[in-house]
Amino acid sequence: MHNRIGSADAHLISYRADIDGLRAVAVTSVVAFHLSRSWLPGGYLGVDIFFVLSGYLITLILWREAIKGQFSIVRFYERRVRRIMPALLLLLFVATAAAIVLLLPADLIGYGKSALATLTFVANIYFWRDTNYFSRAAEAKPLLHVWSLGVEEQFYIIFPLLIWVFARFWPRLTFPAIASLTFVSLASNFLALQVGGASPAFFLLPTRAWELGVGALIALMPPGLALRAASAGSLGLIGAIAVAMGVLSPLEMYGAVPVALPVVIGTALVIAAGQSGQSAVSRLLAAGPLPFIGLISYSLYLWHWPFIVFSQYYLVRDLNLKEMAVAVAGMTICSILSWRYVERPFRSRTVAARTVFLSAAAGTAALAIVASVLIWSDGLPSRMNGEAAAINAAVGTNYRCPVQNYLRLGQSRACELNLPSRKPADAKIALLGNSHAQMYAPVWESIFAEAGLPGLLVPANGCLPTVSVNISRECIHVAARNLAELVRLQSVKTVILGLTWEHAENALVNADGEIVDNGNDRALVAGLDDLIGRLRRFGKKVVLIGPIAYPGWDLPSEMSRDLAFGRPLDKPIYLPAGEFQQQFGPIIQHFEGRHDIGFARPDTALCDVSRCYYVLDGRSMFADASHIAQAELSRFRSIFSEALATQRGTK
Repeated sequence: MHNRIGSADAHLISYRADIDGLRAVAVTSVVAFHLSRSWLPGGYLGVDIFFVLSGYLITLILWREAIKGQFSIVRFYERRVRRIMPALLLLLFVATAAAIVLLLPADLIGYGKSALATLTFVANIYFWRDTNYFSRAAEAKPLLHVWSLGVEEQFYIIFPLLIWVFARFWPRLTFPAIASLTFVSLASNFLALQVGGASPAFFLLPTRAWELGVGALIALMPPGLALRAASAGSLGLIGAIAVAMGVLSPLEMYGAVPVALPVVIGTALVIAAGQSGQSAVSRLLAAGPLPFIGLISYSLYLWHWPFIVFSQYYLVRDLNLKEMAVAVAGMTICSILSWRYVERPFRSRTVAARTVFLSAAAGTAALAIVASVLIWSDGLPSRMNGEAAAINAAVGTNYRCPVQNYLRLGQSRACELNLPSRKPADAKIALLGNSHAQMYAPVWESIFAEAGLPGLLVPANGCLPTVSVNISRECIHVAARNLAELVRLQSVKTVILGLTWEHAENALVNADGEIVDNGNDRALVAGLDDLIGRLRRFGKKVVLIGPIAYPGWDLPSEMSRDLAFGRPLDKPIYLPAGEFQQQFGPIIQHFEGRHDIGFARPDTALCDVSRCYYVLDGRSMFADASHIAQAELSRFRSIFSEALATQRGTK
């Protein structure tokens, strides 16, 4: 029956219904997470299940072909094109039409860029630089989910040839060689997390390849290592528990360990246990509707996210339960139709390879042209209300250090700011802090250039720069490492501190991980005083960037959509100045009273006597819920220059 239905791999290897059952678990986990993160906090790890399955199945096919002398790289890529492109191109045509109708100019430009990245299978690299997968802004990107296709297709550029070479010349070394490469990739993931590289660890192939490698190792497992029937049941159960624990409680339980590790190991155990046919877990996965959901899982994965994104984009809010049910019904119907009338025909041999390649090439070219037009036309702004387009222009424009500007700084990293030599030892000034320091980097760089000061940005990767208190123990380690590297730079005479100022009473911890009382920001102020004292003892002058009022909601995106779709704006676009003073007045007074530092007041650029504005001159001051839009940074230049001048004139 299943062979007649047509599994993804039934024409090449023996069909295993439990594999499609695992695919069903993977895709339903992802869909549940994207519908509501509270339902299944680790549902996004369904992608990691897919990676392991892909590594296992593709390696199984490649290895069997290679040892029989039947391997053909052309045939391999023909299978990949048949598997991936038809359903993907259909989704892209429909999503592009919806994007042109719904998305505002800045979002449509981003869509065009992501579409080009998708067509060239570098979407993971694009989204690594463009967004945080877990941010609110990511929920307005209809093609975010195809980052995983980029990882897979990049992996399969080299991997098939690697398998063929080892099968041809060193077959006995294949397993240890793949195991070694898998370990190196896993180690790179650990390392990236240790130096604050959570985003590249999430999106990029070198730190993801180990997951496909684990699947490959199951396929290549020597007979002596294969699970015996007697142990298959218990190990399959352990694997299922590991997957369940990872999906249900992904971060809280595993700390600094790569969050995908339990799910990857658990998936591998379930696959290995199913090879013996004696696993109760495998029999359960092969039962009921799970195999069919697994069969449509690729199309369902493709369709689910655009359904959710476009719905929420138009409604300018999260979906309620009734709307979720409609979205699930819609994505399921589209998935079944895509599987039945697109996936299956193109993957069957009844459609000639020439037709497949020509169709894929024509579809890719057409979409690439349309995507390019969306970018070059600045998002077709004439479609939309001009006021909405002006607000929307700020979306996602806060500064992030370009990849090519990053430098190694001992055990940490830095970003060059007016540093032609690219040598940290040549820097005379440093900007230290989290994204609320980094967002000001362009204006500081222009000040550095005018003053002839080579500089560095030392990012705190979501942490405060303070070493005595921070938002977590891990952040205290990050801050201590950054401080240690900075004090080693003898040429750095001035350190500029930037940070997020709003923290709840119980949001900070000390070096022992104990929650400290931050009522009235006492702990934060004490932590900053401590850091300033440490820097000054090492001969560094200090400039501190003070607080600003920020909306706390994704103003440029949500406000522009409310304007475009004729919806009433029910969120504030300013903060009464009295409320800002009540919250931050004592902090400002404290640091203004310190005559041994420069204290910059960016709030004075956005506030008058009555209000602190989030929108000025018809433009959003913010790129998202809290970060200043790059186009507005010139408003702060004189404020920062004066604060720096107070320190440059001191000894």
